[in-house]
Amino acid sequence: MFDDPYRSSASARPSLASATIERREYKYLIDEETALRIRDAAAPFCRLDEYGKREANGAYTISSVYYDTPGLDLYYANVRELLDRFKIRVRSYPAYPEGPAFLEVKRRANDVIAKTRGAVPKNALGGLLELSANDLTQVAGKKHRAAVERFLALVHTHQARPRTVVRYEREAWVSQIDSYARVTFDRDVRCQPADDLTSTPQPRQWRNNDDAVSQRGGRSKVILELKFTSATPSWMMHIVQSFDLFRAAFSKY
Repeated sequence: MFDDPYRSSASARPSLASATIERREYKYLIDEETALRIRDAAAPFCRLDEYGKREANGAYTISSVYYDTPGLDLYYANVRELLDRFKIRVRSYPAYPEGPAFLEVKRRANDVIAKTRGAVPKNALGGLLELSANDLTQVAGKKHRAAVERFLALVHTHQARPRTVVRYEREAWVSQIDSYARVTFDRDVRCQPADDLTSTPQPRQWRNNDDAVSQRGGRSKVILELKFTSATPSWMMHIVQSFDLFRAAFSKY
């Protein structure tokens, strides 16, 4: 599909390995009543994630600025459901303004998701593309440098720039018995244009992505995602079968 400077570089693979998460993500559109029942079914195996535990209702806001090429190639790759595609985004958590921003590359190859994620201070975002190698080490540190370098390499290679900011409310449950398994419920998905990383979203410019019309229903649906590594946990399979769930395509960008 698109050139990935790190994809064929043998020297880069070891440094990226520790920062890469490979998993599968299955999405379902469900109503609120079903969401509450699935939460109850998952509760014996899961706990709220670190962000959800801090909130009274267990949900928190996620904000992601998506980058794209001048021709919006990454958006159209997703619309056409190409088997090999990726997204470039900067993720943050508005409830924690002093926290870092996370530079993410999320690649899908068939059903397998591989994501790299590197943290940088929010006050470094404005000059991120002009950082020298030495500055990058100071900003990202050794732990996150490889993931940040990959993000920047893709941005430069594809002349990508901020296009859209997407926000939603996430309720995330993490398995206590599996090495990696998560159940997330996303609600109130909304977006607006983004010209840069440092601008403040305008309250009156939000447009909902999960409205009832777009989802062809009487009310907006909850986006359920089941996330796991290679083998589906048995308790997840039981949830899918018990609630007669069918996978649905829904992209936030």
